[in-house]
Amino acid sequence: MRSFNRLSIQSKLMSMLLAVSIGSIVVIAYEGYRSGQKALADSFEKQLTGLRSSKAGQIEDYFRTLRSEVQVYGSNPSTIEAMKIFSAGYTSVLGEADSIDAKRSVGLRNFYQDEFAPALTEKTGSAVNADVYLPASTVSRYLQFEYIVQNPSPIGEKEEFEGPDSDTEYNEAHRRYHPVFKEVVEELGYYDLFLINSQGNIVYSVEKETDFATSLTFGSAPGSNLAAAYEDAQRQNSGYVTMVDFDFYVPSYGAPAAFMATPIYDGVDLIGVLAIQLSVDEINRVMTGDQRWRDDGLGETGETFLVGEDLTMRSDSRVRLEDPDEYFAAIADTQLEVEQSDRIRQLETAILNQRVNNRAITSAQNEQSGIRRVTNYLGESVLSAYAPLDIRGVDWVIVSEIAEAEIFAPTAAFARRVLISAAGLVFVITLASLWLARAFLRPVNRLSEGFRRLAQGDKEVSVDISTDDELGELSRAFNHMVKKNRTTSALVLQKTQETEALLLNMFPASVAKRLRKGEDLIADEAESITIVFINVLNFQRLIKEAKPRKAIEILNELVKALDELTDSYGVEKIKTTGSEYLAVSGLSVPRLDHAKRIVDFAAESIQIVSQVNREWELDLKIRIGIHSGSVMAGTVGTQRLIYDVWGDTVVKAHYVQSAAEPNSLYVTEAVVNSLGDLYKFEPVSSLELREGEHLPIFRVKL
Repeated sequence: MRSFNRLSIQSKLMSMLLAVSIGSIVVIAYEGYRSGQKALADSFEKQLTGLRSSKAGQIEDYFRTLRSEVQVYGSNPSTIEAMKIFSAGYTSVLGEADSIDAKRSVGLRNFYQDEFAPALTEKTGSAVNADVYLPASTVSRYLQFEYIVQNPSPIGEKEEFEGPDSDTEYNEAHRRYHPVFKEVVEELGYYDLFLINSQGNIVYSVEKETDFATSLTFGSAPGSNLAAAYEDAQRQNSGYVTMVDFDFYVPSYGAPAAFMATPIYDGVDLIGVLAIQLSVDEINRVMTGDQRWRDDGLGETGETFLVGEDLTMRSDSRVRLEDPDEYFAAIADTQLEVEQSDRIRQLETAILNQRVNNRAITSAQNEQSGIRRVTNYLGESVLSAYAPLDIRGVDWVIVSEIAEAEIFAPTAAFARRVLISAAGLVFVITLASLWLARAFLRPVNRLSEGFRRLAQGDKEVSVDISTDDELGELSRAFNHMVKKNRTTSALVLQKTQETEALLLNMFPASVAKRLRKGEDLIADEAESITIVFINVLNFQRLIKEAKPRKAIEILNELVKALDELTDSYGVEKIKTTGSEYLAVSGLSVPRLDHAKRIVDFAAESIQIVSQVNREWELDLKIRIGIHSGSVMAGTVGTQRLIYDVWGDTVVKAHYVQSAAEPNSLYVTEAVVNSLGDLYKFEPVSSLELREGEHLPIFRVKL
C-alpha cells in the first residue's frame, strides 16, 4: 500500500486501464440515463411553467371579475335603494313589530346553545360558550329569531326562507330584495352577500348565518376580517373595492373566509357598504380545474395551489381532496402541528391550516418566478414552478408542482434494464478491479467530502493527507485554501456589518437598501406626503449659558428621542440642521394616513421636549410647522453623500414653522382638509408668501 501511495496519478490511471471495458458500459448507460432525465426534466419544466402561467391568469382574472362585479353592484341604483330601505327597516323593526318577548329570547338562546355552539365546537375542536356569541342588541335578537330560529330550513340552507308573513317595513323589504340577492349569490358563485349600514350593522345577508343583523363595531364581531373589510371600505370613495385575506370566520362555523367590500354612496352621502364572502369552492374549482388534474397534464401527483403571506394554503390540497387517508398519513411525518392536523379534519380543508415553506415559496414571495427542485409540504421531492400573483389586497403566490419520482419513472425503468443486462459483465470486472478502485478513490472521496462540507458552510473542514502524490499536494492546497477562506470570510463579514450599520445611521432604511444594491443616484418624486419642521427654541441661549459638551448632549438626547418616535409612527427622518428637525411621512412607503401620522408624531414631540426640560431643568420650546403636498427627494454629493427633499411643500412647511407659536402645532389648509374631523383646528392667520401668495394656517387644538 505504501509503495502504491508513492505512485503518480499517471501510474494509477495506467493501472486502471483494466477497467476500460466497464467504463465504456458505464459511460454509455450513464449518457443514456442522463439524456433521458434531462429530456424529461426539460419537458416537465416547460409543461409546469405553462400550466402555472395559465392558472395564474385564470385566478387573477377571477379576482378581477369579482372586483368588477362588486364595484358594479355597489353602485347599482337597486342596491342603493335596497340599502336605504333595509337600513330604515332595521331601525324601525321594533317599533312596527312585537317586542323581543321571553319566548323569542329563550328560543334564540336555545338555538345558540343547542345548534350553533355544538356545530362550532365540532368544527374547531374547542369548547364554546354560546352566550359569548349571543347578539347584544334587541333588534339583532329579534331579527335573528325571526329569520334564523323561526326559519324552517336547516343550517346551511337558511337562504331559502324569504321572511315572516308580518307586514313590517323590514319584512316587506326582505321579501322584495332577497330573491334578487339570492340569485346573484348563486349565479356568481359567492358564499354570501351583505348589506351593512353606516353604523356598522349588518342589515341584510343572504345566508342568514349568525353574523346576520349583528354589529361590526361592538360585541364579538369587530375582530373579524369582515369588520376589517367594512372599516376599510367606509374610508374609500365610490367605486373602490377592498379585499381582506382569509381568516377563520366564526359565523361560518370557523371555516376560512375572505371578503370583498365596496362603499355605497347615495349621491355624495355614504349610506353603507356592500360586502361579499368569497366561496372557497370557486377558488378550488379554478385551481384544480374541477379536480381534473390528469386532464391538465399533472399526472398522478401534480397539483397547482395558492399560498398566502403567512405561508399557509389559500386553495386546497389535491391529496386531501382525492385520498384524505393518504394525506393525513403523509402530513403525520411532517412538522405540521397536531392542532393544525385536527383542524384540517374538522373543517375539511387545508386552507389556512396547511403550512407550505420551501425555497420556491420564498422566491415567489420575493417577487421572483421560476422553477426549481424542492421538498413539498408532504415531505416529497418535487419539481416546483412558482410565481407571485397580481391580486390587489393580498400577497399570494402560485405553485405548480409534480413529484420527481413520477417525472423520472421512465429513466428509472431504463436504469433497471441496463443494470440487469450488464450485471454479469460488471460482476467479473468488479472482482478484478475492486481493490484498486477502492485504494485509488479513498483520497479522492475524502477531498470530495471536504468540498461538499465546505459548500454547506462548514468552515472548519479539514482533509487528512495520507499520500505523497498529486492528490496529497491537492489536499494540502485544499486545507490551506479553507484556512485562508475562513480568515477572508470573517473580515468580509465584519466590513459588511460595519457598512450596513453606517448606511442605516445616515439614511432611511429604504434608501440604505437601494444604495446597497448599487444605485449611484437616487431621485424620487412623491405626489402626496406630509412634512414637518421642528425648531428647538432657546437652544442658542443654552449654548451660551452651558458648556458646549452639555448643550450638545441635551440636543443629542432630544434628537435621539425624536428618532425613536419616528419608528413608532411610520415617519422618516430626513435631517437635522442646527436646532431644526425635518421629517416626512409617505415618501419611501406610500401611506394613506401620512398627515395623521405626522400630526400625532408632532404632538408627542412636544411631550418629549417637556420631558427633556424636566430632566435637565431647562425651558426649551419648539415651533412646529406641518404641510402636505408633493416633493422631490434624492441623494446628492459624492465625497459626503446626503439624502434631502426639495420643493414648494418643504418651503411652505418651513414658513409655517417660522410663524408658529412655541409648543404649538401649526398646519396648512391642505392638512386640515385631509384629516377631516379627526382633530380640532382653529384658524390663526394667513402668511404672505412670494408674489403675493397667501397661505392660511391653522393651530391644532391638543
